[in-house]
Amino acid sequence: MKPRWTLIFMMLQTLCFGQSYHYYFGNIHAHSGYSDGNKDSLTSGMYTPYQDFMYAKESQHIDFYGISEHNHSNAGMTSKQNYYNGIADAELATVEDSFVALYGMEWGIISQGGHVLIYGYDSLIGWENNLYDEYVQPTDFHSLWNVINSKPNCFGYLAHPQANDFDSLLIKPWDATADQAVVGMPFRSGPAFSQNVTYSNPSTGSYWSRYTQLLKQGYHVGIGLDHDTHYSVFGRSQQGRMGLMAPKLTKNDMMYALRKMHFYSTDDWNFRPEFKINEQPMGSILEQSGNPTIFIDCIDLDLSETVSAIYIYHGVPGSVQQATLLTQINGLSMATYTDTLLNGETYYYYARIVQADGDEIFTSPIWYTRNDASTEVLPVASYSTDASPACLGVPLQLTYDGTGTNNQYFWSFSNGVLPTYSTEANPTINFEQTGTFHVTVYVENAAGTSFYTQEITVEGCAGLLDHGMGYKVYPNPASTQLTVEIEGQASYENLELFDAMGRVLVRESLNDSGKNTIDLSHVPSGMYVVRLYGKAHQATESLWIRK
Repeated sequence: MKPRWTLIFMMLQTLCFGQSYHYYFGNIHAHSGYSDGNKDSLTSGMYTPYQDFMYAKESQHIDFYGISEHNHSNAGMTSKQNYYNGIADAELATVEDSFVALYGMEWGIISQGGHVLIYGYDSLIGWENNLYDEYVQPTDFHSLWNVINSKPNCFGYLAHPQANDFDSLLIKPWDATADQAVVGMPFRSGPAFSQNVTYSNPSTGSYWSRYTQLLKQGYHVGIGLDHDTHYSVFGRSQQGRMGLMAPKLTKNDMMYALRKMHFYSTDDWNFRPEFKINEQPMGSILEQSGNPTIFIDCIDLDLSETVSAIYIYHGVPGSVQQATLLTQINGLSMATYTDTLLNGETYYYYARIVQADGDEIFTSPIWYTRNDASTEVLPVASYSTDASPACLGVPLQLTYDGTGTNNQYFWSFSNGVLPTYSTEANPTINFEQTGTFHVTVYVENAAGTSFYTQEITVEGCAGLLDHGMGYKVYPNPASTQLTVEIEGQASYENLELFDAMGRVLVRESLNDSGKNTIDLSHVPSGMYVVRLYGKAHQATESLWIRK
């Protein structure tokens, strides 16, 4: 008889109107010694992404941190393995509900069209021999957008954009492929080479004119704030931050918030703007009946820092006309305003907030289409699966009570190695590995109303999870060798070690009893998968190797 899976359904929390978000602060533009960062490594002692993440974790008002490594040799990237190691370092540094580390790349050359930050692509995009997994030459932005769009968890973010960058994206007619790939750009960036660690060296520059150019061309992009860190000052050069709105501090939630433009730019490291239209947050793209009601509430935990003025702007996407001031609120931190639209009209709205000390905060927009014929209904979901699914090919069926319409789905399946994603309503995931899988699903409809569910834990293949009944693999993290003990009646005959790209680096035969010592001296630091298998059993473990 095949071993069975048990689905343990944790508490499901449906969040519709009035969805509960928390505010998190960080930066997604920085570099380690794996490219051209950590320029002071001889004095700081920091070189690897893991060291940098650990430093950032202790910085003030840093909840998430992204290192976006340059992808080519002229900027210091010398090995694809370093990129895989950086991904592993981010996983190792992440402590969910405490700190989330993200690792991506800064693709491109400034003199050949500009830089694009890319997250959610777990292999290297490039053009140099032996330095890419996915080939895209540095001026081919159309191909880059297609590569980004090929993975549902991937997104691009325009770094320090110049007027003619990205194949003149800012001045050419709207492009749907680019719009799908790009989620935002910074209001401010840098100082890139700051060595300040007292939070007192803010950027005073602005890319606002480039950002508004994208909006009036019709692009759906949010606004952030970048540090572009090249020295070992991660999070400590200034108080400016990118703010994110998400239900929880997890990697899935941070990535989802970035893809959905639930982020903003703030000079103040703990400022929390609640900006909504018809109860939907910044970044939303809405189509609903009736007029849009705008709500804003400015919250600063430093009570002495008051709001001087709030400016609400609106514009027509694709009109090539600059957004105009809709209303100005002086001396108040909270306001409500209802705009009047004709049926069929579409506008985008964003807020600029100025504090008495001069700090500026910009929200990402909300796009609103008035459609009085809209019959969108809030999605309501429950989960079910086969009563006795086999180990492989377990279908997780998402079923509805009949009230949700025109819904879109985003699933993430992970057991701590590399996640799998699906945008299907009823995905079938082939669980080839034993272990505990965390399944997260986000559902939203075209009206913009979305909800988030808590994780579902999937416990795999009874009997194989308990190492006391089958095997032991240690230490984890490992360095130069690994010990595998086969216990009881288990009959594991072989071991394979896979890297993040699925390549076999180690293949060994195992003794059916006693200890087996596996040589790892030739395996670089990084994240790997150990697979044990025999005639009747198979088991898989994630393994960290750190030299």
